[in-house]
Amino acid sequence: MIATLPLATRKSLIPLLPGLVLVAGVTALAFVLRLLPGLNALSPVIVAILLGMALSNLRAPAEAAQPGIAFAGKGLMRAAVALLGAQITLGDLGAFGIGGGLAVLAAVAITLPVSHAVGRRLGVAPDLSLLIATGSAVCGASAIAGANGVIRARDEVVSYAVATITLWGTIGLFAVPLASGLLGLTPVQSGLWAGLSLHEVAQAVGAGFAGGEVSGQAALAMKLGRVLMLAGVVAVLARGHRGEARGQGAGVPGFLWVFMALVVLNTLGMLAEPLRMASAQITPVLLAAALAGLGLNTRFARLRALGLAPLVQSGAAFAMIAALGLGAALWIG
Repeated sequence: MIATLPLATRKSLIPLLPGLVLVAGVTALAFVLRLLPGLNALSPVIVAILLGMALSNLRAPAEAAQPGIAFAGKGLMRAAVALLGAQITLGDLGAFGIGGGLAVLAAVAITLPVSHAVGRRLGVAPDLSLLIATGSAVCGASAIAGANGVIRARDEVVSYAVATITLWGTIGLFAVPLASGLLGLTPVQSGLWAGLSLHEVAQAVGAGFAGGEVSGQAALAMKLGRVLMLAGVVAVLARGHRGEARGQGAGVPGFLWVFMALVVLNTLGMLAEPLRMASAQITPVLLAAALAGLGLNTRFARLRALGLAPLVQSGAAFAMIAALGLGAALWIG
């Protein structure tokens, strides 16, 4: 297949092959391991970055693999975020009327700046604080990927941000259904709370469907509404970093334009069903490969240097959005 490509393209791809083969192996292993008991509650995206980090710290990848690893961590990540648009419609935000839309907007608009302010007060570096705040407020690793397309933080910073929100989101995956039962919430309220509070789509859907079909659909609607906020959040971050990004392509990044175009086309029903289905299958694989690349370029020694403050910031962000989500669920449901 590579032999059929133009010579210039082949020359540019060959240096990437060792790293991409390694990333592909880690990605495939992540999807296999997720089938094991105890790991099936985790997204393969999360398993991929954990595997990458473990392998990297047991034995650093060869120098020849570095170009492909770097490409996976940046290029594949942007492609994955762009393709998310094919799975979302503007109607997702309106599934629960004005109340649902306001709840989604409030969850993002309050959690993100307040979490960032908490992080800065704790002494967390600006780029790490902003990635944690964005991932907590919007949609976990996908939001961190989108934000980093603008912020361009170091790989270990991105890895730490993903690790912190994964920890608190996983705690929430089990805590929200349990607390919903203790609080006597209705299935709709439980689902709304999960969708408005949990970071990853898989976490929100898992917690939602733990309460049944009605609860699961409510969680999915609210979570997709938050994912839809990704475009606006990244656009704002792009404007804020325009001065820093000058000379690197300032303004709204290209992958975000693709994301927004796909959302509009999907809303209008102009995306063929096979294309939508293919996107739904490809996107998690690309995102897992991207985070595997980040993990393979992360060293625990560098993470230790970042301290515990980011973990505290992430916990505060989760507590905040959980409280906002519960209040909104009780109001809407």
